[in-house]
Amino acid sequence: MAESMVTQLPSLPPELWDHIFDFATHVPYTLVPEIFEKSSIIGPIYNRQYHPELVAALATKRCLVRVCKQWWHLAIRHLYRAIYIRRVQCLSSLSDTLQKYAIGQGVMADAEPLGQWTQRLDVVIRGHRIDHDSEAECHLANVINSFHNVEIASFAITFSPRDHFSRMPTSILIALQRSASSLRVLDWSTNVLGPQVPDLVELLKRSPQLRILHFPYFLWFNTSLPEFNFSSLNTLALPLPPSLDSYPPEGDLQRVRISLREVILTVESIEPVVNSWREFMFCYGVYITSVHLHDAIFFSTEVRVRDAIFSECLDVYLDMVNRCCPNLRKLTLSTRSLLVMSLTDLHLPHIECLVLIVLAPQPRSAYRNLLLSLATLKNRTPSLRVVQFLDSRNVECLLKLHSRMVTCTLERDLAGCKLRIEDHEGNLLLDRIKGRGHV
Repeated sequence: MAESMVTQLPSLPPELWDHIFDFATHVPYTLVPEIFEKSSIIGPIYNRQYHPELVAALATKRCLVRVCKQWWHLAIRHLYRAIYIRRVQCLSSLSDTLQKYAIGQGVMADAEPLGQWTQRLDVVIRGHRIDHDSEAECHLANVINSFHNVEIASFAITFSPRDHFSRMPTSILIALQRSASSLRVLDWSTNVLGPQVPDLVELLKRSPQLRILHFPYFLWFNTSLPEFNFSSLNTLALPLPPSLDSYPPEGDLQRVRISLREVILTVESIEPVVNSWREFMFCYGVYITSVHLHDAIFFSTEVRVRDAIFSECLDVYLDMVNRCCPNLRKLTLSTRSLLVMSLTDLHLPHIECLVLIVLAPQPRSAYRNLLLSLATLKNRTPSLRVVQFLDSRNVECLLKLHSRMVTCTLERDLAGCKLRIEDHEGNLLLDRIKGRGHV
């Protein structure tokens, strides 16, 4: 009978183990302050890129806490630092565990409340409603109530389209208020279970440090943001602008510090929407240094219609940005098709960085035409220094399928063009291709 092997763990100071666990499980750009660097893609693009990494890290953390009692105490803070809820069936056990440790009755004696370690919450439940007065609502509210220091709260719940106008129970927003003082990022990347306006306004009033507010599907209906939010809010994404009632009178501009620097706009053909944003940008545009324009994700669900609206109305929004944003440095354009957008025909502001997000694979000819247009673009916009492809899947398409074409175009046709052309991580696109041996 073979003797069982006993592994002797090295004797290291707890601080060193903590660094080792952090190194093994850290996911870049998923916690404060790193996440602020990804403010322009918070939402579906960000989730698609970083959620798989968060899930993989959670699997590693679960393995660490099961090694031995010593490792449980050392690694448990890493396990609960980022909570990722995918299934409504998990809510009951998670709620039970958090509540037991909160009152000192957890499996591990003398352990501190687990909810105190949580900095990030992702609720990405698929195919299940969170109804009022349901078990799911009760458990989810209890889970969120267990957190005192959440800095990032993201909701990406999806289920039947017929429930498009259902609302998130008030108890969930009330539970979030417990972490409101520490909340830095609030992302509601779902067109279902939106919060009631009064519930959201109350949460915002209690969130003095909120820096990113991302509600691309939420119809604000002319409601004022709390005035103090503009002293902390850096990035704003709404389909309709908030009421200008919150804009301080001219004489009060010295009293109220405006931190708003980035606005994410849906390119729409609906004239009242365009006019509302024009009025908003007239007041706040002088503070804006970054604008992100994307296609009509809310009002038009049919791809063909969305592409047509983006193509026809992009110039209207660029004109608004040109007129209202004299300090703009970065412009992000997000579209599903390069065929609906000709860079050489666009009247771009005097920007330093142009970011392109192409959400679907494109034909080789479209990529080549885009790259060739950059030389003309540089001549028309002399201040332009950087062009970045920000969607990781699109970059992978360029690297894997079109590397030869990209190399030839950049080295031959754009040899004299003084533009830095980057991938989604800020690396030179040409260096990435050569690094893979695709020359």
